[in-house]
Amino acid sequence: MARVHRAVLLRAVAAALALAAAYGSEHAVGHALARRGAELAAHQGADRQQHSGQPHHR
Repeated sequence: MARVHRAVLLRAVAAALALAAAYGSEHAVGHALARRGAELAAHQGADRQQHSGQPHHR
């Protein structure tokens, strides 16, 4: 019986670690995407200011 409890406890610990790792990576990825989005917006804004006086050629 003790082995069953130990196995269940080990599985619970493994699941908790996997969940914590998934949450941590999601958080890190969210910050990286937000930072990249801010960089792209700033870059696009600079491009718009630079090209605002020029006519568009197609």
